[in-house]
This record gives sequence, C-alpha cells and structure tokens, in this order.
Amino acid sequence: MAEYKLRIANMSCAHCEKRIREAVEAAGGAVKSLDLKTKEAVIDIEADADKLLNIIDEAGYDAGLM
Repeated sequence: MAEYKLRIANMSCAHCEKRIREAVEAAGGAVKSLDLKTKEAVIDIEADADKLLNIIDEAGYDAGLM
C-alpha cells in the first residue's frame, strides 16, 4: 500500500470525516489519520495519487497532495 498525505480544504465536521472514511474504505484503503482542525489526512491505499484524489472528489471534497 502507498501512503498519501492530503489537505482536504472543505472538510469541516464529523459528517465530512465519516464520508471520507467510507469512500476510502470502499476503495480498499484505510484512513490512518484525519484532522479536522488542520484539514489534513493520511491515507493508505493500493491506488495511485490521481485515483485517490478522484475518490475524494467523488465523495464531494477538494483534496490535494502535500
């Protein structure tokens, strides 16, 4: 698995956290950490960076690699 550190600009509440976790897990990945205050997440997934960013985008969030 590859580990990615993301900044998710429009993540702001527990509902956002839940949607992101569910989207990543549905794609076979795992959220190692997710911080609403800093809007940062660390994700392990068997996908390239573009695929991961697409997964987050489809969940309704704007993410970028750090």
